Amino acid sequence: MKGIGKAFARTPHMFTTKVGLSKKSTDPEFDDYNRRFAALEGAAEKLLKDTKAFDEAVTNLFTTGAGFSTHFATLFHPLTGEYDILRKHPEAEHTVKHVDQYENIMEELKGAVAPELELIQSRIAGPVKEVQGIMKLIRKSITKRDHKLVDYDRFNNSLTKLRDKKEKSLNDEKNLFKLEQDFEIASNEYDYINTALKTDLPRFMQMSTQLIDPLFHSFFYMQLNIFYLLLEKLSEFAGTAQIDVSMPSAQVADEYEAKRTDAWVQIEDMNITKRLISTCRLVSGGSTPSSLNRASSTATTSSVGSRNVAPTRSPAPVYEKKSPSSLSPIPVAAPPPYSPSAASTGFAAAKKAPPPPPPLKPKPKPAEPERQYVVALYDFEAQADGDLDFKAGDRIEVIEKTDSSEDWWTGRINGRQGVFPGNYVQES
Repeated sequence: MKGIGKAFARTPHMFTTKVGLSKKSTDPEFDDYNRRFAALEGAAEKLLKDTKAFDEAVTNLFTTGAGFSTHFATLFHPLTGEYDILRKHPEAEHTVKHVDQYENIMEELKGAVAPELELIQSRIAGPVKEVQGIMKLIRKSITKRDHKLVDYDRFNNSLTKLRDKKEKSLNDEKNLFKLEQDFEIASNEYDYINTALKTDLPRFMQMSTQLIDPLFHSFFYMQLNIFYLLLEKLSEFAGTAQIDVSMPSAQVADEYEAKRTDAWVQIEDMNITKRLISTCRLVSGGSTPSSLNRASSTATTSSVGSRNVAPTRSPAPVYEKKSPSSLSPIPVAAPPPYSPSAASTGFAAAKKAPPPPPPLKPKPKPAEPERQYVVALYDFEAQADGDLDFKAGDRIEVIEKTDSSEDWWTGRINGRQGVFPGNYVQES
């Protein structure tokens, strides 16, 4: 509450100072120290951010490098059932023989650089954070000094106005005495903290500058050690694998283009790389190719690539569903009640009427067809309304299918019904 009261008391003077109605004291010497201290605060903050950015960049560099080597080695490992890969691909013999060694070296580098990054945190970031903690305390003292300066100017302006007043009343004399006491207290407090800051700020900035030299040298040698580790491991691998590291980058690119041959063209020609186009999009585009007829599907070649391509489809035919009443048992009308005629009244009295025949047994309900399920081999994303999307391994109930797996079938999964390519599933 005391601090809030002082803040309210200072507000009118701060407002009048901004609009130029009140005088504000200045100290050029302290203002110069304050500007230099603010620059030092910004430099410490930037150094801490740059250190953190360098740490994250080096970590990402070696993590990404190790991941790249792992995936690269996976590409060159023989597939299941594949043998004699060197004879089949003699141009890749050199890479196949050394790709595992490259993977091991990148994993070693990832582990070797971790201690160096810990040193950066402990010997660079740690001291900078300690200096920032001291700077925050000094900044609080500077803020307190600014408040004392406001009190000094406030009481000084009030005292000057009251002294310059020609005719003073009894209350003015009492206020003058009180203002003189308040001004003396504010002047002493301001002079004390202002003098202390002008004495200590230059010493602190000098010692902070002296701290920069060991931090700079430590950071330099830590960076040098990281780069040396990288150079040592990669040079060792280049010597073992007989790789010419002095080759210009332009020559490396030219050799890559020469060795690539027409592999990229062949990959683009594969059906597996082509984007699926749903029937609804083709119909909305105004073009309905003849291959969309479901009934005219023919057996296709059993190549590996064709198994992953969704077949073109036509809208599913609409079948007339029978009403549930057609499957219920046929009701049998009961015989009319026996009404004897007048001529046979005597005979009816002598002999009872025969009982009515028993009702016919209802026909048994036809057995429900056995449900058929298939299992998804690949992920399929719906590309138009009516498509049934699923993930590999999902179990799908088949509602309607054709004899060819190259057609679009109708199925249901988790209460959702739609069409899907038949060559994306297999019978469970």
